[in-house]
Amino acid sequence: MFRSALAPLLLALSLCSCVPGGVRQVQFREGPPGSEPAAARLLTEQLVPAGRLVSVQEAVERAPVGSLIVACGARWQLTRPWGLCTHVSRKLAPDLLTEAPGPTGGGLLRGGVQTIPLARLESRDVVIVLDVGVREEQLPTLRAEAERLRGTPYRVAGLLDVDGGLDCSTYQNALQRALGLPDVVPFNGLWNLYLPQDALKMPGARVLWVGVRGRG
Repeated sequence: MFRSALAPLLLALSLCSCVPGGVRQVQFREGPPGSEPAAARLLTEQLVPAGRLVSVQEAVERAPVGSLIVACGARWQLTRPWGLCTHVSRKLAPDLLTEAPGPTGGGLLRGGVQTIPLARLESRDVVIVLDVGVREEQLPTLRAEAERLRGTPYRVAGLLDVDGGLDCSTYQNALQRALGLPDVVPFNGLWNLYLPQDALKMPGARVLWVGVRGRG
């Protein structure tokens, strides 16, 4: 069912070269120190305050527990139809992430909600760490909800039947709601999907770190 629904969309993309946000590659550069990056303009301006542009490994290690991590490719490809940033994860503990990887995302529960090692993100080209309002006193509730949802099957919200299933974006929204916080990824009416990179557009999202693979 997934392939039959996705094939026409991929064909349309190849014909119209439509890319969410219109950004085809990222080449982040350092800006003045001490400034606050605007999350909504990060992919278009590609300017990161000095000191906040680090390696992918540093970014995920420095990310506070509870923060959201948006994973991106350096260049848009047809195999990444949803834009440059095709995945969103969350730091659950100093060495753990909680996420809902897609059917080819690997892990013990292929295509389902699971907890994975932090090091899994180190192979990504770019990661963007966002403060989404989770505070230390909310972490026990966050972990309890992650445990409750463990094993929930993967479903692409908006594209397929989503009864009882979650994709990477709707899973993170579910965690936020358990904490009484706003969603972190909005529904994109144009694409009829929750696009992971739209997390950068949500009011209140604050860029903490930007990690780029290969950066010393």
